[in-house]
Amino acid sequence: MTARSPLAWRGVVEGFYGEPWSHADRLAWFDRAGALGLDHYVYAPKDDPWHREEWREPYPADRLASLASLAAAAEQRGVRFVYAISPGLSMRYDDPEEHRTLAAKCRQLLEAGIHSFALLFDDVPMDEPEALGRAHGETGARFERGFLRPAGIDEPVLLCPTDYAGVAATPYRTGLADALPADARLFWTGADIVVGEVTAEQIRLAVESYGRELVLWDNFPVNDFDRSRVFLGPLTGRATAPGLVGIAANPMVEAAASRFALHTVAEWAADPEAYEPAAAASRAYAEVAGPGEGLRTLVDACSAWPPGAPRWPRLDELVSHERWDAAEALLGRLADTHAEPGTAPDLAVQLAPWVAAARAAGAAGVLACRVLVADTGGPAVPDVDTLLAARRALEAEYADVARGAVLSLLDAALERLGVAPQRGRGDGALIAVLTGENPAPGDRELVEFLGASGFRAHLGDDPAADLLVVTRAAPEQLAASAAGRPVPLLAWGHLVPLGMASASTVPLSLDRIHIADADHPVAAGLDGEVVVYRGRSKLTIGDPPDAAAVVARDPESGRAVIGVTPAGATLADGSVAPAARATFFLAADGFAPWLVTPEARTLLLATVRTLLEPS
Repeated sequence: MTARSPLAWRGVVEGFYGEPWSHADRLAWFDRAGALGLDHYVYAPKDDPWHREEWREPYPADRLASLASLAAAAEQRGVRFVYAISPGLSMRYDDPEEHRTLAAKCRQLLEAGIHSFALLFDDVPMDEPEALGRAHGETGARFERGFLRPAGIDEPVLLCPTDYAGVAATPYRTGLADALPADARLFWTGADIVVGEVTAEQIRLAVESYGRELVLWDNFPVNDFDRSRVFLGPLTGRATAPGLVGIAANPMVEAAASRFALHTVAEWAADPEAYEPAAAASRAYAEVAGPGEGLRTLVDACSAWPPGAPRWPRLDELVSHERWDAAEALLGRLADTHAEPGTAPDLAVQLAPWVAAARAAGAAGVLACRVLVADTGGPAVPDVDTLLAARRALEAEYADVARGAVLSLLDAALERLGVAPQRGRGDGALIAVLTGENPAPGDRELVEFLGASGFRAHLGDDPAADLLVVTRAAPEQLAASAAGRPVPLLAWGHLVPLGMASASTVPLSLDRIHIADADHPVAAGLDGEVVVYRGRSKLTIGDPPDAAAVVARDPESGRAVIGVTPAGATLADGSVAPAARATFFLAADGFAPWLVTPEARTLLLATVRTLLEPS
């Protein structure tokens, strides 16, 4: 007898940042989703302006027709199309006309054939948490009274709160619970935004903190925070508990490649107690890739989760035991990665960059292993030029398949041949991110990003750090301790106490900066106005010392948002900089993956590398 899943609500939420799925991507997913049991699809692409920034405006006729055809196609395939609207960036909650406008917008969609809705208040500023929570709860209640019930929709209000991660009671959640209908359901991402596990105890605490049933908005296998990677492995580490009534998996930008993971989400959701990740992954591979083995090693190399977990444990184990022959064989299979003749065309196209990267990594790794095993015999040992050429070819691939592990192998092989490691500026440097006891999601994301960029990074201080990052969440005493350290310092918090600015402010509702010195290495080739946030947010402005190079300014006030002060220069408080210092434009949310643009990432990485340059 088949076990009955405790999850009544199962589906996918297209809620990532970046290029949205195409119409064809969505139709192809609907073809699978109903049969898999992931029979809800939440439409929430961040780049649809009528969904988010222009939520008040009716859809133009052509876009409305496209949505109507999607909803009809989903329903025909047994998938419930849920339209999510995200008014939180600009809604005036105390204005009754705003609530009428919200209802009118959804009535346009109702008349087009869409019969399920969700309210999203994720990723918006939260300055007065309890009041904001109450406003969101009241909006949900008015939406139920003013639109859902008059439209004949008897589903509970489905809402994503601004405070959507974590398990503890908060002022926002108190305000939300005071006003939201008792039967409303809330999206929740787990103990953090992207998580490796969701435990029964975490669920219990979260349900208690919200006072409502939860649908797990599972940020798996989403890759919008690191577009160089794909996550092709199975769902792991998920539990159920009373109060968790559903799951909505947030997929990758690559819709076809997401199927490997989403098939396993469907298996887990159908029967959590019987779910076995390895078996589910094997069945998913057969369903998605077909009977051929051409993509098998690529999938294995890209199966790690969460993003900060060891990338390819199988290779790591062989290398740690210096089993070079076995490592060479494994990397040889990676070098032979290919799409089989019967591979679905959309899957072959979307995975093509990672197939190329896998082949480059595999080929380079094979050469390195031949050098490392040379003293025990085997094929002719590659020469230095061959290894360097393989390294350059691997580094040229944007897609990342085991890049870090293979670069380390190449460096070890080059050292065996008497050549120093071929590192770029600051690669391998130890970076300590100073933050508070409860780090902001952006602080965790920063560590992930720096780690993926070739550095050793972690949260918290370290006396051996080569560079310190002072975030706004860092306690005053911890930030002050960084002031006199003779290591480079990057900060967007505590600028005045650190002597890095004579004055600092954080204006609201800005999303771009102006590059004032395009020739400076921190500008990274960017020029003019650069959009750094995916929506209006807070920008840290600081008036740096006279000796600072102002790389970027606030386009409205003209004040500095990126300033670099060299070692030995006089700081704003009259002290001398013991090492290079740089102010940066991030604010309380820091390096949050839902906030910063690729250009912001480029600027931050260029700033880090510049600070780590030898004086």
